[in-house]
Amino acid sequence: MIRSLFVSDVLPRRPAGGAEQRMEVVTGALAALGPVDALFLAPPDTVLPPEETARFARTGFATVPPYTGTRAFLEIAARGPSAAYAAHQRRSLATAVPRWATGTRYTLVWFNRERAWLPLRGRFTGRSVVDVDDFEEVLIRRWARLGRGVWGRELTPWQRVQARRSIAWWGRVHQRVARETDVAVVACADDAARLGAERTVVMRNTYPKRPPGPARPGGGRTTILFQGSFDWPPNADAARWLTGGILPLIHRRVPDARVVLAGRATQEVTALAGPHVEVTGRVPDMTPYLREADLVVVPLRVGSGTRIKILEAFAHGVPVVSTTIGAEGLDVVPGEHLDIADTAEDLARACADLLTDAARGSAMTVAAGRLHLRQYLPEHAAAQVRLAARRATAERPGAGAVARSSPPGTPQGV
Repeated sequence: MIRSLFVSDVLPRRPAGGAEQRMEVVTGALAALGPVDALFLAPPDTVLPPEETARFARTGFATVPPYTGTRAFLEIAARGPSAAYAAHQRRSLATAVPRWATGTRYTLVWFNRERAWLPLRGRFTGRSVVDVDDFEEVLIRRWARLGRGVWGRELTPWQRVQARRSIAWWGRVHQRVARETDVAVVACADDAARLGAERTVVMRNTYPKRPPGPARPGGGRTTILFQGSFDWPPNADAARWLTGGILPLIHRRVPDARVVLAGRATQEVTALAGPHVEVTGRVPDMTPYLREADLVVVPLRVGSGTRIKILEAFAHGVPVVSTTIGAEGLDVVPGEHLDIADTAEDLARACADLLTDAARGSAMTVAAGRLHLRQYLPEHAAAQVRLAARRATAERPGAGAVARSSPPGTPQGV
């Protein structure tokens, strides 16, 4: 039996986004191995509903107050935003961790992202696993290429300097993760190569089998779906580009096409609604929107990790058009499982082609559905969680004795 502590600065919520879905797979797989306690790094007065904590033996919170004021300004100016906030976390958590968490002998401590590991490393008993499902330096670098910061706002010259500092700082953090943790977990083979850790397990993001339900209704306007959390700046940027730069080009060939932006939205994204654009806001279930969609488009220009929204489309039999960044990390073949394009003109052309060629779209969804069932179900990821736990807790005769692992279909040597 393995007794685990799950540590996360991401809170469970409903409806679950990509990060929360990954957490559910991890904690469910750990619970099958033995009791799991959870420690969440959270703002003051955070309360989780009972259904979100039922799988844990104990649940606790370590409070991280907001980082504001003169000290924050001076530290950010001196050290850069990422390093300064990490120092704030470390100070805040020096006395905020519940005694039961530091006083319990755990077999395994699973850190959900390096943000949770960095300020708490060495505080608990047990072997360590760090799940690096996103690379912050990649995200910052891609925003900078668009002349924007991580919140999607235009960069000033000073903020460009700060972005470079943060990129370098996150690179050093990931070197520490690779060097110091018992096992590092990543979302795809490319990320395993990027991290360069000696003991790595690839745990892909996943989506369940398609739920039973009615077939997609016929008739009505042609519907292009872009689903996600639009309070995440990369999705908001993609929504603006889709509605302002891509949809008008699609209308040249498919005049009745409309875009549905389904998911939590900021006021800025809500303002994109119009005659050809619907913004739903928060929805309890994405399934009805997927069933009504003729096409899913993922026009991300910024991102890291892998996109569950593409797997959702695969599971529901909806053709997909994505940018290269949107489909990054997925074991897909362009033209077979989805179409990939990176300019507004090419994305519009790919969308119009699939919307006007039902036979090709049908063949693509069949191939994508087979790929989803073969490699991207939650049970596949759960098996990798168990593998990571076993490798982290195994007695090793010396450094390097545990080989890097890859799920089925991943090239060896990753």
